[in-house]
Amino acid sequence: MSSTAETTPRRRRRQELLSSSIVVARRLLADGGLESVTMLAVSREIGIAGPGLYRYFPSRADLLRVAYRDVLDELVAHVRAAIARQPAGDRAAQVQALTNAMFAWSVAHPHELDLLLGAGLRLVEDGAPVGGEFGGGTFYEVAALAFPPVVAQWADGAVWFDEPVVPELAADLAARRDALLAVFPDAPRDVPLGLVAAVRVAWQRTFGLLCMTAYGHVTEPDGPVRRDYVTALLDDLNARNLALFGLAPSPAAVLEPVFVPGSESGPAELGSESGPGEPASGSRPAEPASGSGPADGTAAPEALPAGAHPADEAGTSAQGGTGRRARLRRELVAQALRSARRLLDEHGPDGVTMQAVAKDVGIAAPGLYRYFDGRPGLLHATHQDVVDELLASVGAARARQPADDPSAQCHAVIDALFRWCLAHRNEYDLLMSGRLRISLPGDDTPGEPRHAPLMALDRVGAVFAPIALAWWRAGCRVLPDDELLPALVPHLRAARDAMRGIPGFPPDVPLGLLHAMNLCSARLWGLLTLTVYGHMGDLDGPAGAAHLDALVLDLAADALDVFGQKLSAAVVLVRDTPAPSDPVR
Repeated sequence: MSSTAETTPRRRRRQELLSSSIVVARRLLADGGLESVTMLAVSREIGIAGPGLYRYFPSRADLLRVAYRDVLDELVAHVRAAIARQPAGDRAAQVQALTNAMFAWSVAHPHELDLLLGAGLRLVEDGAPVGGEFGGGTFYEVAALAFPPVVAQWADGAVWFDEPVVPELAADLAARRDALLAVFPDAPRDVPLGLVAAVRVAWQRTFGLLCMTAYGHVTEPDGPVRRDYVTALLDDLNARNLALFGLAPSPAAVLEPVFVPGSESGPAELGSESGPGEPASGSRPAEPASGSGPADGTAAPEALPAGAHPADEAGTSAQGGTGRRARLRRELVAQALRSARRLLDEHGPDGVTMQAVAKDVGIAAPGLYRYFDGRPGLLHATHQDVVDELLASVGAARARQPADDPSAQCHAVIDALFRWCLAHRNEYDLLMSGRLRISLPGDDTPGEPRHAPLMALDRVGAVFAPIALAWWRAGCRVLPDDELLPALVPHLRAARDAMRGIPGFPPDVPLGLLHAMNLCSARLWGLLTLTVYGHMGDLDGPAGAAHLDALVLDLAADALDVFGQKLSAAVVLVRDTPAPSDPVR
């Protein structure tokens, strides 16, 4: 018998085990997220001894890499199939189909999106590379599918891109163009960098709304995500993106619905997040709600963060207590949060466990449950602490600007936001994906969540509200109601009505102002998320500082232009910021 014949059964068995391992890993990922995909769990499912799996995957990181590639291939195939269903030659329909298909897949597969987005950050502990396959190439495989139709528009003379790009972005845009031309060799070689820049802007806008939707940051006045509102936001964004390329929405487009028709819950509905009235993250002014804590509307105790128990084991209130037990309790909670923040910074959210924190503070793990409502409570308190620190950072940046210069304030806040998040990537990971990763299994009743809502994007976005109001009072341009997409109007109106109870909120604020803030929020969170998770290239290298400056400047100029404003020459940007102070007092 030949050696080939002798090894065929072994090869077949190996291939079967590899395939089964990926199927199981994908199911574990879909059901419980990245944290649930372990070598032991996969081994048990496929029926081999734990060490046996290491013969096929040398490490958990190797298993996750293969799962990552399988997930990305599925997403790309899904989007390609959606594009193929469009009428031949209908460029607008192709771009619309790409966007809707990507949204629909991501909303239905939030944990898989989580892996694609944050693999470079979350797998570094397992030896996975931060760049390379988990870097700029990840989502560009999807975004690149929009290149042929928009290039055809330019080649036909239907749209021009004559304005020069920002010099500091030219090298990166040229590299992206070269990569696209290698994938699409039939495209003209002289594609202008301005077209690539326009594709990038459209992609950042779309990706921001995608992340806010999939991670559960887009809400409606009564709590859950309203599907027709998200769909209307996406339709509006599609129209604006198509306009960049001289296109309009196609009536012949065959579009996949973002949400499954008739479903009552979805991946984005992971709990009630926001307070009443914000049409999208970043649209509500900061305000203390009646009987609530600061700005975020949560009812946090004075001395204990959200997620920590407000009373000790004897029922003695720790809030405002002055006795020895209350003081010791506050000290232990503060020490536990310092430990959680250190673990988060070093290992990411998955590294923050009750066992690790208890060991660090020197108590038995069960004892920590007397102070925090399990691991979800610990993560929730850590989440709130991170938001407070980020708000302090961007608030200080705004305070350094002239009080009568909202343009300088806007630019400075964007700059500080990017720099803090890039210096605290794991903390940003928790803020963006908190509702997906902080699970509260079977503990909540409708309208009575056990923990205060996670409102990271809403609270940070609220910093921009006074700036936008200052522009409006000064007479900035906003879209009149009759020029807004009709499907958006009732949602924006309901949001404005809910905001009228906020002290100092103008009852006559135009809907166009709220919508303009939504547009800016989409691109802001899209570019920030792609940057923090390593999808905008290496910003830590020699040219990284100039590249980051150019990205922030371009974003700030675009946000200001939405309101008819220009960059301010008086802006004060701090480059050499001191190390963050201890966030826990």
